[in-house]
Amino acid sequence: MDLDTGIDNEKKTVISRMGKMIVEEMPHVNMLRFDSDGEPAELGNEIKISLLDNYAHNLKYYSTGYPVAHNFERFSSEMTHLEIRINSESTPLLPRINAECLQKLVLDDVPSYFNWQCFEPEASSSSQHYHTPGLIRFTNLQVFELYFSGMLEETHLQRISMTDTGAVMTHAAAAAQYRVEFPKLHTLSVANYPPDAAMSLVAEYPEHMRQLTLRYSFIPPSVFIRSNIKQVKSLDITLYYAQLDDSESFYALTNHLFGPSVEVEKNSTLLMSYSGFQMHLRHVHWPNLTVIRLMSQVEYATMEQLVQKMPRLEKLVIYELIFEHQQTLEISSNESCAGHLVYTPWNTAAVKYLDILSLAYVSRPDVVKSCIRRFLLHVPSLRSLHINGCEAIGLKEFVDLAKPQYPHLQKLMLSG
Repeated sequence: MDLDTGIDNEKKTVISRMGKMIVEEMPHVNMLRFDSDGEPAELGNEIKISLLDNYAHNLKYYSTGYPVAHNFERFSSEMTHLEIRINSESTPLLPRINAECLQKLVLDDVPSYFNWQCFEPEASSSSQHYHTPGLIRFTNLQVFELYFSGMLEETHLQRISMTDTGAVMTHAAAAAQYRVEFPKLHTLSVANYPPDAAMSLVAEYPEHMRQLTLRYSFIPPSVFIRSNIKQVKSLDITLYYAQLDDSESFYALTNHLFGPSVEVEKNSTLLMSYSGFQMHLRHVHWPNLTVIRLMSQVEYATMEQLVQKMPRLEKLVIYELIFEHQQTLEISSNESCAGHLVYTPWNTAAVKYLDILSLAYVSRPDVVKSCIRRFLLHVPSLRSLHINGCEAIGLKEFVDLAKPQYPHLQKLMLSG
C-alpha cells in the first residue's frame, strides 16, 4: 500500500469519526452553512461532506459557496432555504430536491446542460400535483437566484448567437419536457444565462413581482412575453457583448420589459456595454425606463432623441459623448443662429441627472458648448450635471459665465 494513500485514508477515517461525534452531540441541527474551506482545505472539504451526509435528512436551511460532493439521494423534504454551488463535477451527484417546500433557492456556477430534473417530484409521492408528468411546482418559493457558470465572453456570443437555432436547440428536448410554476415568487435574479441553456426559464410567474434582475444575459424574449408578469416594483437589466445577430432579440426583450406590457412601479434600469451594433432609436419603445447607463460612445444627437423618447427617464449615464456626426453639427449650427430665443422645454419632465464620464476628442469646442447650452435650456427639470473632460475645451468657463441661465441646476460638476 502506498504510504501517502494510507495517511490520506487514515485522515478521512478520523474526519468521518469527528463528523459523527458532532452529530451525536448535536443531533437536531437543521441549519448548515459552509462559509470557508478552512485550513487545510482537504480537512475542510472532508468535514463538510461528513456533516452534510449525516444532517441531510434533517436540514431546513443549507448554504454553501463551494461545490461539495453529495453522497445521498435526496435532501430533506422540509428544506425551505437552499443555496448551492453546482459545477460539472457535482451535477451528477446532485440529490433530489423537494420544490414544493422551498422558499428561497440560489443556484450558482450552473452549467449550460443543467436542467430541472433534480426538482421533478418522485412518482411515489402522494402530492396532488405529482400525477402530472413533467410538472414542477415551486409552491412556496419567493426568491430565486440563478447564476450560470462564468460571464459570457464576447467570443462565446459570436459562436452561439440568439439566432443560431442549432446551438439554442442543443438542450431543447431536455428543457421542453418540464412545465415549471412559481405561484408565489416575488424576486427573480438571473446572470450569465447562455443561449444554449437547458434550464429553460419559460415558466408561469405571478403577475406582480417585487424585483426582476437580469445580468450579462440575452434571455430569449419568449421567456417573459409568454409569462404572466404584468407589474414589477424594480427592474434591473445589464446587457454585455450584444452582437448584430442579437439586435432583433434585444429590441423584443427590452421593448417588452420597459414597454407598456409591464408596469414598473418604482425603478427600471438598463446598463448596456460593448454593443456590436448601432442602436436605432426608431426600434426603441421604453416608456417605463427610469435609468439608462450606456457604457459606450454615444453621439450627442442620439442623446437628445433618447431623452425625448422616454417620458419617465430620470438618470442618464454615458461613457463617452461625441460631437462629430453631421446631425450634431447641424444642431450646433442651428443653435448658433437661434440667439436668445425662448426655449420650449422638451417632454423630459422626469430627467434630473446627466452624467457624462468623458468627452471624445473634440476638434470644435464651439460645437460642444452650443450643444450643452441647448440641452440645459431645453431640459429645465435637470438638477445635476457632471461632465468629465472639460478643461481642454474651456467648457467649465463657458458654463460658469452662462450659469444665470440655468437656475434649475442644483449640482454642477465639470472636471478634467
